[in-house]
Amino acid sequence: MAALDFGSTLLGLEVDVSQLERAGLERSSPAPVRLLLGSWIIESLALLAIFLLIQGRGGTWWLDGLLAGWIGWVFRGPVLVLTLVTVSRLGRDPWWPLALRWLLVYSLAGALISWLAVKLGVSISDAAADAGELPSAEEGSR
Repeated sequence: MAALDFGSTLLGLEVDVSQLERAGLERSSPAPVRLLLGSWIIESLALLAIFLLIQGRGGTWWLDGLLAGWIGWVFRGPVLVLTLVTVSRLGRDPWWPLALRWLLVYSLAGALISWLAVKLGVSISDAAADAGELPSAEEGSR
């Protein structure tokens, strides 16, 4: 998430905020570093929690990651845009183009989490079965 923010600034792909400037809502200085780090940590933990909740339900490891990313994006994208448009009455620009960029970020982040889980051998269903919380396949067929 931080890489997208840094990369878009570096490449000059920032969202057009001229509509916000006309309404007097554009910020002239960047957000405090503590605020940015805190928001990235919260979003990362939430995405990890979503992944752990759906892990093993998508059919394949990579689909689990994409599903987690897309579920997380719904709240960062469309729900947030609808909230901002409703509250500000300014229209969907610049919010919607920014939300579409976040779709790519959340897809990549979910895929990365899923890939790391496979490489590290992390599986919630295996851990629960080892702890005796889930019936094994043999017990379920009896």
